[in-house]
Amino acid sequence: MSRFCKFLHLLGLTLFLGSIFGHIVAGVLAGAPGDPAFVAARAEIVHATRLLTLPGLGLLIASGAGMLAAARLSPLKIGWLAAHVGGAALIVINTAAFIVPAGIRALALAKAGDYGEALGGALLTEDGFGAANVALALALIALGLYKPTLFRRGAATA
Repeated sequence: MSRFCKFLHLLGLTLFLGSIFGHIVAGVLAGAPGDPAFVAARAEIVHATRLLTLPGLGLLIASGAGMLAAARLSPLKIGWLAAHVGGAALIVINTAAFIVPAGIRALALAKAGDYGEALGGALLTEDGFGAANVALALALIALGLYKPTLFRRGAATA
């Protein structure tokens, strides 16, 4: 069970991060707002988010929960695991509250031909929070690989 959950976790990570890098490429190739390919690229990004990014994130969460259950681990008792679960929660919140709505808003504005400040704000929100998600995901990968001893009980505090 644990190996299968690890496989699903890696598959979810591949879908999640791979689609994000695909979004970046699509955005760069589309050019500036007003270019003919811009609206099509924005539509592709929204569709890829629905078909790859969000399912990948869901698979990461579900398989992570499966690994915790299979190993009978509590994130409340293991510092690095608590940080890992907390970081994953931040990614979910960031994605649901900022990135997905900004991407949908950017597509709607681009379809309407509104290339003003509202579109710029939506793109900036998507880019900024997206970069934060990538950085946090990479930090969580490192945390999961190295499993540092965090928040040791009885450790001296400075």
